[in-house]
Amino acid sequence: MLFNKNLKILFCILFFYSSPAFSFNTDSEYALLVDYKTNQILFEKNSTKRIFPASMSKLMTLYVLFDYLDKGAINMADEFVISENAWRKGGAMSDSSTMFAEVSSYISIENLIKGIVIQSGNDACIAVAEGISGSEDLFAIEMNFFSQELGMKDTNFKNSTGLHHKDHFTTATDLVILTKALIKNFPQYYHFFSQESFTWNGIFQPNRNNLLRDNIGVDGLKTGKTEQSGFSMIVSSFANEIRLISILGGLPSKEKRTSEMRKLINYGQKAFKRSLVFKSNEVIDNVDVWGGKASSVDLVASEDIYLLLDIRGRRFLNVSYLYNSPITAPVKKGDIIGKITILNDDKIIIESNLISNKDIDSNNFIGKAIDTMGYLFN
Repeated sequence: MLFNKNLKILFCILFFYSSPAFSFNTDSEYALLVDYKTNQILFEKNSTKRIFPASMSKLMTLYVLFDYLDKGAINMADEFVISENAWRKGGAMSDSSTMFAEVSSYISIENLIKGIVIQSGNDACIAVAEGISGSEDLFAIEMNFFSQELGMKDTNFKNSTGLHHKDHFTTATDLVILTKALIKNFPQYYHFFSQESFTWNGIFQPNRNNLLRDNIGVDGLKTGKTEQSGFSMIVSSFANEIRLISILGGLPSKEKRTSEMRKLINYGQKAFKRSLVFKSNEVIDNVDVWGGKASSVDLVASEDIYLLLDIRGRRFLNVSYLYNSPITAPVKKGDIIGKITILNDDKIIIESNLISNKDIDSNNFIGKAIDTMGYLFN
């Protein structure tokens, strides 16, 4: 029989310290604020709306490049050539973002990464695309392969730069998935995102992520801007042992983009406190066992479950847990025998497994027969 039970949790202890009330809104066309550790959504606005990602697309260009580096197919000292196509389309002959690479010059992958991250160089992106895949079109196929592999469900890349194309799109949700994967899968390269400036070909350029210099915990990632996308930005911030991923866009100016992102980060850092909701191995319920040497087993949390909670969230949480009863022996300690879902009102915050807390061996034939008769009569 399937059981679905509900309970409410009251965090009385959390009211012993004072915490100001926060509310948040933004002028951005879209926004998303996510806890990196749990993927808990702290704020969202139009997060699944299709957008033109502009230079935030370069995060996928870097993801593909980092994967090649990680697998040893290339190394930091390898050099890619700046083709005439890269020079004209994304370099000094355009009015777009550039690292001012000279045509026919050879540049190390390490410096191309800096040119992409810090200077948002379209010329550097095209050089990487051509160096890895032979052309931007073929490289876009690789970008889309990785986007599907990462679970980016509403994304399509047509180029390595983010220069406008009507069929080049994504969502705030998908870009957060990509950003989390960059940080998790390639921590050895993440330091590039916090470098504040880079000089190439005698030309000094500061990192376009101006929040790196604001002392609010921002340590990456990328800005974007085209006429069609407006001003956009996705950043990671780390403060008070909490890493947040924040994205917003569709704004009219760089100044507005900066101020709205500061507000969003401040909201995440000030309004929420990390709280332990369930401890690993905490007993949630007791489940009947059929055919075992014990008649029941405790249903326990499989992990410590922490949440970032604001005042309203700390007041009450709704918890739903689902399991079948009876379960059939043998049962091994750690077997998944249920699922727990934590909600704020009707909105799912997090889901986790419920497991058995001990081994239960199968009973002998007589014991199983007695169990069967008992269930028949009941």
